Amino acid sequence: MSQTSALLVIDVQRVYMEPEPMMTSDGDDLIAKCNRLSGKARSAGVPVVFVRHVSDDQPDDPDLVGIHPRLERDPSDPIVEKHFGSAFFKTDLEGLLARIGAKTLYICGLATFGCVNATVMCAICKDYDVRVVRDAHGTSGLGEFAPAQIIDDFNATWERAGATLVLESEAEF
Repeated sequence: MSQTSALLVIDVQRVYMEPEPMMTSDGDDLIAKCNRLSGKARSAGVPVVFVRHVSDDQPDDPDLVGIHPRLERDPSDPIVEKHFGSAFFKTDLEGLLARIGAKTLYICGLATFGCVNATVMCAICKDYDVRVVRDAHGTSGLGEFAPAQIIDDFNATWERAGATLVLESEAEF
């Protein structure tokens, strides 16, 4: 059966959440939000794709660099490994999305200013219908800029670029 949507959960790995977790715009638990989103997606028959960043400068500890153990991942949920910011660059994500027929992408995860931004912008350029879950991506602060301000600024940028912003509680698959 062909699907029209997919949920991408980007880089929610312990290595990026410990010792200090990256924050969402409202300070809520990012993993809890990702779990609610993935549960809602699966209930609607929408595929959930986990994206995992892999690099040579990460610790040599599979528990730190794997998908966060608190994420509720079904064994059938694919994992796309990436070595660069965008989940599309030099990965099999686009082929996977074509095989499942996904044209609409709901995006959540880490980090707002890095891999989430790169993936959102690439998805827009590739003409996907992009739905950023605006309160389910996180970041650390950058200098004088607090996480909520960074998140709000990127949400506004993505909306201007053509993405639709949805709240985690209102996401409909």
